[in-house]
Amino acid sequence: MSTPATTSTQYADADLTIHDVLDADADMAEEITEGVDEALAAAEGCDKLLTKLEALHAKVVELRVPGVLEGMVVRLVEKTGTVKARAESIAERLPQAAESIATAGSNAESRHKPLADAVRDAGHIRPAERDYHVE
Repeated sequence: MSTPATTSTQYADADLTIHDVLDADADMAEEITEGVDEALAAAEGCDKLLTKLEALHAKVVELRVPGVLEGMVVRLVEKTGTVKARAESIAERLPQAAESIATAGSNAESRHKPLADAVRDAGHIRPAERDYHVE
């Protein structure tokens, strides 16, 4: 009969630590900030598309194309305008979101990191579980 390998469940059961959260927070703030460029690129792409759609609309009107094509082009122009406006709005609001994430991380670091560091320095991953943690 073999004896089972003993492992410390303290390390095996460790979920996220404050250090993981702080790292993720910094990464998230950076990704959100990078999203501004993507949103502005989308708005710029909408500008180019609007120019082409307006030229297409003028050509359809000039050629007196029968049917629903003119209405479809007009709807595409409207939808492109909506997408452009939303992209610009997102680009405008993303820096505030990144700042909020960074502030939350800073607050978490000042409140929770000292305890987490003390626990880690004592050789543990997280504070000992107690019944009141489960409630």
